[in-house]
Amino acid sequence: ANWHPFKIVTRGEKSEQIIDKGDEKLVGLKEELGEEVYKAVTTALVEMNEYNASGSYVVSELWNNKESRKASMGEVVEHILKQWKAKRKSSVSLR
Repeated sequence: ANWHPFKIVTRGEKSEQIIDKGDEKLVGLKEELGEEVYKAVTTALVEMNEYNASGSYVVSELWNNKESRKASMGEVVEHILKQWKAKRKSSVSLR
């Protein structure tokens, strides 16, 4: 439960955590299950670490499924406005 497959790299004045490609468990995973599974696991680990480095639990986030990426703030606002307008329209038509 204490596994942390990251290493700290300093570039200039900025430090960041990156996947330790030499980590035993990750090397074993890649050898046993291949590159695709390895990439999926390391991507998930990086995202979990990025959003909650201390707790490693899932954090909800809006996602742009069409482009397989996080939704931008503008997309989030646009989505909320669409939902609000649709709800407002339906409640007005019920009157």
